[in-house]
Amino acid sequence: MRECLFYFKFIQDGQTKEYRTVAMVPDGKTPDISDFIHSFKQLGYTVELENERELIFHSLGGDKPYKLDITKIELKGQEHEDVAHDGELRAILNHLIKH
Repeated sequence: MRECLFYFKFIQDGQTKEYRTVAMVPDGKTPDISDFIHSFKQLGYTVELENERELIFHSLGGDKPYKLDITKIELKGQEHEDVAHDGELRAILNHLIKH
C-alpha cells in the first residue's frame, strides 16, 4: 500500500480553512475519486464530486453547505517518492479520467 497525502480547503460561508489528510492506495495505483470521498467521509464530511477537473466536492445534506477543494496531492512509495502538486494536478486528473 502507498500513502497518499492530500491537502484541501474547507470552504463555508465565505470562510476558508486549510487541512490535510491521508489515504492508502494499492501499490502501482493512483488515487481515484472514491478514495477522496472515502477519506472525507472518515473525517465526517459527506460529499460528492462537483468539478472533476478541479477536484472540488460539495456537501450532501446538512444545514450549512460547504465545499472541499483539493489543492495538493503527494504520493509516497516504498522505494521512491512521487510528488504531484499544484501544476501537476491536471496531469493526475487526466490520467484518472482515462481509466
